[in-house]
Amino acid sequence: MENKSEHIIRLYSNKKKAVLMLIGSLLFVAGGIFFVMHPESFDREPLITRMIGILCILFFGLAAIVSVRFLISNRLLLEITNQGLHIGDIHKTFIGWQDISGFKEIAIYSTPIIVILIKNSKAVIDDEPNMIKKKIMQFNMNYGSPYNLSSGNMRIRHKELFRLLNENLMKYSNNNM
Repeated sequence: MENKSEHIIRLYSNKKKAVLMLIGSLLFVAGGIFFVMHPESFDREPLITRMIGILCILFFGLAAIVSVRFLISNRLLLEITNQGLHIGDIHKTFIGWQDISGFKEIAIYSTPIIVILIKNSKAVIDDEPNMIKKKIMQFNMNYGSPYNLSSGNMRIRHKELFRLLNENLMKYSNNNM
């Protein structure tokens, strides 16, 4: 009997982007406060300027709160094990290595994306009970699979993630059949 020890690679959220989002949000909140406090400084109707300021404060204030939450929490975004991939931080999705046929790279508006090629995409979509998630999966089929990953919010470079996924697929896909 072979003793397989659990091999786990965990990838967490990138705090640098949360810091940049917080700084940007606070700058827009400050701008919104200026609009509310000094609407006469602008050529527009003061009421419209104040409304724009209030909207800036509300929207970017919420963005600041979200970015602080991201800074405080250490969100696990991807877990690579000898069984497969655990994707997501809130609603985890598990994809076994035996269900993955490969990975491909695409770019959407110059953002590199890794598409997880699934052996039976239609069955995966049909089995999804959540209607919103099912619609997202159907939309993702435009790129060849219901699942994709972006390393943009992870603490890893895109090429390194792509290499890591392919190495683990080669290593574990035959062991799980």
